Amino acid sequence: METEYVSFNPPRVAAVKLTRPAGLFRAFAGSWRFESIGPHLTEATFIYSFVLRGPLRLFSPLARYVLQRNVRGRLRDLKKMLEQPN
Repeated sequence: METEYVSFNPPRVAAVKLTRPAGLFRAFAGSWRFESIGPHLTEATFIYSFVLRGPLRLFSPLARYVLQRNVRGRLRDLKKMLEQPN
């Protein structure tokens, strides 16, 4: 899957979109927003949008579930790593 940045404003915002349909996706976009909510605390918001190719659209709910589970797992792993003592 090939994407390009459509917005990049470190350290607050990054957004990408699919440049060429590939694999399961006819369209795909994602954005990441980071907002400081206190000393050493950051709230991260991840938003993804996608359209599956042709008849695969019937599986959009399953694809949404798999993507959500994958992102939540990565965030749990990141949190665990960041909370470890140096």
